[in-house]
Amino acid sequence: MSDIVMRIKRHIQVYQPPMKKFLFGMQISDGMVYKAATYLVLTIFGFIFLYPLLYMLSTSLMSNLDLVDNTVEWLPTSLYTFNYEATWKALKMPGSYVTTILLAGASTLSVILSSALVGYGLARFHFPGKKLVFALLLFTFIVPKALFFIPKFQIFMQLGLKGNLGALVVPALTGQGEQAALFILIFYQFFRMIPKVLEEAACIDGAGAIRTFWNIAIPMVGPAFIIVGVYGFSIYWNETFLTSFYLDGKIQTVPMLLGNLQESFGGVVAASKKEVGNNPNWSFSEAKAFAGTILSIAPLAILYLIVQRWFVQSIDKTGITGE
Repeated sequence: MSDIVMRIKRHIQVYQPPMKKFLFGMQISDGMVYKAATYLVLTIFGFIFLYPLLYMLSTSLMSNLDLVDNTVEWLPTSLYTFNYEATWKALKMPGSYVTTILLAGASTLSVILSSALVGYGLARFHFPGKKLVFALLLFTFIVPKALFFIPKFQIFMQLGLKGNLGALVVPALTGQGEQAALFILIFYQFFRMIPKVLEEAACIDGAGAIRTFWNIAIPMVGPAFIIVGVYGFSIYWNETFLTSFYLDGKIQTVPMLLGNLQESFGGVVAASKKEVGNNPNWSFSEAKAFAGTILSIAPLAILYLIVQRWFVQSIDKTGITGE
């Protein structure tokens, strides 16, 4: 009996370290308990962010009869695509997609160009009043944008920019675009991380400031262009307050049309040959509103899916420091 007890103790002593390593890990690896806790927390937070999207997608595929049926919660009784068909016409697609892409793309390219130039100048050159420029830059970033609305509106009226694309492109080219102060600071930080010896070597080889900026600085701050490009495009895509005033209704973007979806949907119904009164699904409901919202954010989701790998790598590289 004593021999059996001793053998059991030996087996416990032999298998205890591997079991402890499996559950709690070692210095060079994480244990199963840590991994399970990490994935549990990530799943909870992921569900919090994905729940509104899943709810909108589920509701947008329901008919009006499903919406009033208490037995229907997440899965519709049938795949009802009419909400998207009617909303597609109400939002004047695909023409509004093209208009919004051109407007957001031109504004984003303009703000990238101006932010990169200003950021490089602040990072590499010393001049009188540099601290004042930084102070004004931070001031425009902190102060609410609504305070500058009336002065900018009067300037646009005097310059003849109201009602055309220049109302967004010209401020972006002059460093006054949407969130331009933040983008300048991002480029400023990236340009500061470039080792100065590279620019000094280019200067010895006869390169001027512009050539050094184009051939040395820009290729080394690719992550900054990705971050500013994705963030800037999403900002200009979703902008409705400024575009509704500055564009004077002459240019209609998808988010602007989404704000008047109920009214435009009524126009689609009135132009239809079907009998509206006999079909309860033709009345405007939250399913139509959610379908329009998904159509509005779909290009941004596709854009992020395309560039997500480079976008995440760019965020990771922000912690790299140079000389």
